[in-house]
Amino acid sequence: MPAIVLKDYTWRQTKEAVIISVDVNNHPNNADIFAIDNYVKINFTPFIFELFLSHDILEESSECILSEKQVVLTLKKGIINRKWDSLVLDDLSKEKKSRIRAQAVQRLQMLAEQKRKKLRDKKQELQRQGVREQIDIDTETLKKIEMIRDSHRKEAMSEFENWRKNILIENIYQCPGTIQNKKQEIFDKTNSSNENSIVITEICEKEDDDLKKLEEDKKRGEKIIQNLINGKLFGERKKIFETNNKNNPKTRQFGTISIKFSERIFPTPARESHHLEEQEWLEKQAEAKRTVGFTTDDLRSEEQDPLCLKDKGDEFFKIGNYLAAISAYTHGIKLSDKMSQLYANRSAAQYAIGNFQRCAEDCSTALELMVPKCEGNRESRARCHARLGAALCKLSASQHGIGEFEEALQLSPNNLTIKNDLNRAKRILNV
Repeated sequence: MPAIVLKDYTWRQTKEAVIISVDVNNHPNNADIFAIDNYVKINFTPFIFELFLSHDILEESSECILSEKQVVLTLKKGIINRKWDSLVLDDLSKEKKSRIRAQAVQRLQMLAEQKRKKLRDKKQELQRQGVREQIDIDTETLKKIEMIRDSHRKEAMSEFENWRKNILIENIYQCPGTIQNKKQEIFDKTNSSNENSIVITEICEKEDDDLKKLEEDKKRGEKIIQNLINGKLFGERKKIFETNNKNNPKTRQFGTISIKFSERIFPTPARESHHLEEQEWLEKQAEAKRTVGFTTDDLRSEEQDPLCLKDKGDEFFKIGNYLAAISAYTHGIKLSDKMSQLYANRSAAQYAIGNFQRCAEDCSTALELMVPKCEGNRESRARCHARLGAALCKLSASQHGIGEFEEALQLSPNNLTIKNDLNRAKRILNV
């Protein structure tokens, strides 16, 4: 359905804003309002309203009111207290209007990208802040847990220490022997200090046996230490690093085992393959290549060279056998994938058979390989840009194709063919 351009509007201005009223037939549903810098556009199917303002506005401070019969735009002036002599620019050509539209769209995309970046940065900062706060909370929780553990540990150690002291004191007073008897004797002497008596301590037979055992253990320990010093405790030990007179066997002689794998064109293992179906497929592919006029099996060993394959592809291209040319260029690319001329020539063959998507891809690859940019590859780069622009126009992307044509025209300004193609693309875009 063709678009209907609205031209009925009124406008007035204040010191700070410009008010534009646009008459509409009914309430606009799903209206798309676009106002930035000096460009205003209202789009609600099937109506379009477009203005090229004489001065810039502030889109963030502007407002819009939708009613059943009109759309009211309140646009804030870029410069306050500035009087506008006219609302729109007069006598604008189609090229200038297209340029203003493109600049407005580009500016809007840039602002949208900046907003997205700010939101993304803010989100990341909030996430980092949340992580920091969570870390602080976890750290504080761990500190509290550690403090509780320390208090329980100290309490348990204190109880254990008290228990140990009590048990030690009980054992000291309960252990029999000479020392305890002497302590008892001292205790008795202290208690009977006022009496003139002599305390006689008797040692029982058990205590005499303990003293004898202590003496025997002491003598036995001294004997062991003396034997260790003289080296008489152990017999002769076998030295670890003694040389062995027994001859060790000689090292085996090494050898090389050659393994040859059977050739497999398909990546699957032979045990998982279907041999008959694979052979039938390979025969069909070979027959298709022979029908085109080029097959790698017909090449001699000296022809397995990228330059030779490029020349063969050029010959096929000149006689109009574009499929054979594409096959030759493709085989050359398999041998050397860094040769830009193979991609450039294959893009020409792809364009000739109408495969514009592959043509654009080959042109882009060729331009990436033509580095550094110098006078020697200037003409080749110009042809690639022009062919890429033509392919994009064929793919209904004329706005991108025009840029490629302009780039080609900068590299080759005297090329009439590129100029004609550029003008044709611009006419198609304006229509």
